[in-house]
Order: sequence, then structure tokens, then C-alpha cells
Amino acid sequence: MAKDGKAKPVKSTQKAPVAEKKESQDVSLPGHDHAAHAPGDCATAVNPGSIGHDDPETRGDSLTKFEAELNKREVDLIEREIKSLRQQEELDRLRPLSGLYRVVRAMASERRLDSLLDVITRETQVMLRCDRCSVFVLDAQAAELWTQVAMGLVGHRMIRIPITGNSIVAECARTARMINIPDAYQDPRFDPAVDRNTGYQTSSVLCVPMLARGGEVIGVFQVLNKQNGPFTNEDEDWLEGLTAVAAGLIEQAQAYGEIERFVDKTLETLAQTIDQRDPLTAGHSIRVTNYSLLVGQAMNVPDDDIDVLRYSAMMHDYGKIGVPEKILWKDGRLTPEEYATVQKHASITYDLLSNLPFTRRLKDVPFVASCHHEKVDGSGYYRGLKGDDIPFLSRIIAVADVFDALTSVRHYRNRMPIEKVAEIMNNGRDNHFDSSCVDAFFQLPCHRVIAVLESERDRAANFDAEVFKQLSWQRLVELVSGANPKRGEEGINEAFDRIYNAGLPADYQSLD
Repeated sequence: MAKDGKAKPVKSTQKAPVAEKKESQDVSLPGHDHAAHAPGDCATAVNPGSIGHDDPETRGDSLTKFEAELNKREVDLIEREIKSLRQQEELDRLRPLSGLYRVVRAMASERRLDSLLDVITRETQVMLRCDRCSVFVLDAQAAELWTQVAMGLVGHRMIRIPITGNSIVAECARTARMINIPDAYQDPRFDPAVDRNTGYQTSSVLCVPMLARGGEVIGVFQVLNKQNGPFTNEDEDWLEGLTAVAAGLIEQAQAYGEIERFVDKTLETLAQTIDQRDPLTAGHSIRVTNYSLLVGQAMNVPDDDIDVLRYSAMMHDYGKIGVPEKILWKDGRLTPEEYATVQKHASITYDLLSNLPFTRRLKDVPFVASCHHEKVDGSGYYRGLKGDDIPFLSRIIAVADVFDALTSVRHYRNRMPIEKVAEIMNNGRDNHFDSSCVDAFFQLPCHRVIAVLESERDRAANFDAEVFKQLSWQRLVELVSGANPKRGEEGINEAFDRIYNAGLPADYQSLD
């Protein structure tokens, strides 16, 4: 204590709170740039809970877990890629087998050679992953190899190669040996003129001969331009197997085609036999057949039904073999009794055709052929069928039959003027004719109708088809009936008149 009695102040050893706080900041944030933050920001920069997060051991565990998750995802991705590759490899392995199956299956559905070749070439192109496939069929009589379908070659549907020619296909056929060429332009057997003519660029070539059951060559399978390199031994094996199957199918299709041609020619001869009984009706059955086919194709009649339509139209008047010539050749109108005799030809047609051994596919021919005089209102003969009870193909033949009868010369009249023919056909809608069949006929290309119209006359049809190609038959009728011609239609009326009335008698007798 001081002598004056007053106590001296004691000097404290503790720092002021402010200084302590500052020191605490300096220790907690070494190297921190305080100038960059406001005092309040510095006070909140320390987060006790974050110290554990920055702990090296904890942070290492987190990184390990994250790396493990990445590795797991990478492994999963790789496994999916491997699975996808294996699936693709399996698909690639099965693709040829699948194509071979489809080709074999075609045997049950495709009997025509053209359709069969189309299926075979399309499937082979996919199976072998090539740019183009062609099946060359040997025509022994012409000593040629021909292909009607060349997959991958746009605009060229028929190729013919002499069997004695200098070509890879011809050599394959002559030697009956497989030929595999990695680079066509390095092989002396390849003729570059083929590429120059077609615009195609050949690289790799694989040819396999097709052998019949007797061992003789009946054609050649050719595939060109394998993707990603030349054709392999595996490709050779697949093509040999496919060729063995295709050869049997083609041989079968050729035999079937020969039978069809024989049947077709036989029925055509029978039909012409009936027509030839009267020179004025010669060619009637063939013209009715051709008109019917034009209408049927325009109405998208299926291929199998087209065959039924062709044979039915061809034989529709076969029953006239039972009608006496004195009635068939009579000048002028028939008596009711004579007309009743003529009507019997429909039932005779059915009876006679029913005795022919038509295949299952053609079994409806007798019925369809015998219904061409039925009318949709039920007033026709000989069954008196009505509407949809009349076979659709018979309704087509009915239109074709009447059109040809009216546009042909008969004993008692000349060719009827075309506008009068159109009037009769239009008046027959929904009572005599099926309207849809009449519509289809009138929309036919004019030049095709004229070609049939003139096909069986004494002189060969001689007209400029290009003049009429722009017209439908309906439009020609309109022009003949007096419609004003549009640009490009000038003179068509006169051109048709010269064709239609050439060589006909002047004393036309109308059909009243």
C-alpha cells in the first residue's frame, strides 16, 4: 500500500477480451485473408461441425466409397455392353438360319418362278450381308443364263448371259464349280463392260452352281460385294446350303410353270374352237379374257383369283358347243324359243367344266364361268342369282362380255358407236352390272382398251398408242361424245374414229 494510504492499481496479466477475440481469429484461420471479408463474416467462418468433415480419415473413407460406386457402375455398364455384343453375335449367327427358313417356307406359298426368285434373292442379300444377289436360270434351248430379278441393281430387271460367254457366271455354269473372287477387277474372267453398262461397281464375287436332282446345272447363284471384306468360307457354306434348297424349289417351279402353260394353252384352244364355229365371233373369248384381266388388276384382285378370272373368262362360252349353228349364225333377231336355246349355254358350260380336274386353287372356275349372264337385280340366267350372290369375278366378266359384244361386228349389225356402248353400260348400273366394275372399266387406260379392241381383227392393230396414253377410256368416250378437248387432246376423236371404223360397212344397223 502506498505511503499516502491510497492503493496502487494492480497490473493485470490477462488480455482484453477484444484482443483475445482477435487472437482467436488469427489462430483459427491461418493464412485467411481478413481484408476480403467483413468482421461479421469472419466471426461466422468457423463451423465446428465442419471440422470432422475435413478430417483426412473420414474424407478418405468417403472417397473410397465413391470410387467403389464408380467401379460398380463401370462394371455394370461393361456387363451390359458385353451382353449386347453377345446378343448381336447371336443374331448374326442366327440370321442366315432365319433367312434359310424363310426361303424354305416360300416353297409352300410361292409356286411361280418369278415370285420365288424374288423371295430367294431378297433373303440371300440379308443373310450374307452383300450388296447384290442374282439367281441366274439356265435356258438350255437358248443356251443362255437369265435373271429376272437383280436385287440392288435399280432399273435393270432382266439380264441375259450366253452360256459360252466370257463371264464368271457362265464359267460357273459350265464347270459346275463354286467361284469366290475377292477382287473382280484383278480376275481375267470378269468383264468390266457389265459395270460400264449398268453403272454398278463390282468388287467381291461369289458364284455357286445350282444342280437339279439329276446332277445337271440348272442355274447359278451369284452374290456381289460382301460388306466389310471378301466372302468367307462360312459364306460359301451358307450359300451352298441355300443353293441346294433353291435348286429344288426352282426345278419344282419350272415344272409347275410348264403344267400351267399346258393347261392355259389347252383351255385357250378349246375356247377358240367354240369361237371358230362362227368367223364373226372369232377371238371373242380371248378379248373378254383380256378385258376381264385389265379390270381385275385395276380392282386389285389377288393373284390366285386372277388365275380363276382368266380361266373362267376364257371358258365362259364353252357351253355354246351345245347350241346349233343355225341359231348362232342367224341374221337378225332371235325368236323367244331360239333365245331360250342360247341361254342353255350357261348351264352347259358349268356341266362340261365340272368334269375337268381343276386344282383346288382353280376349283371355282366352272361356277364363275357359268354365272357371267347373271344380273345384280336377279333377272339374269341361268340361276337367277342376285347381288352379292353372284361371284365377284363373274360380275367382272359380265361387263367385259357385254362390252366386247357391243363393239364387235355381228350378223345383224355393225360395231355400235362407242358413245352408244357407254350409254348402255351406264344404264345397266345396279340392275345388270355391278357399278364398281363399270367404274373400273371406264377408268382403264385408253390405249390398253384399244389394244384389246383391235387385237383380233383381220388386220393387225395399227395405232399410235402414245396418242391415247394420257387418257382414260371414260375421257375418250367424253371426247367422242362432243366434249371440248383440253391441251394435248386435239385430234384424238378423229384418230380413234379412223381406228374404230376402219374397214367396216357403211350401212350401219342400230341395235333397237
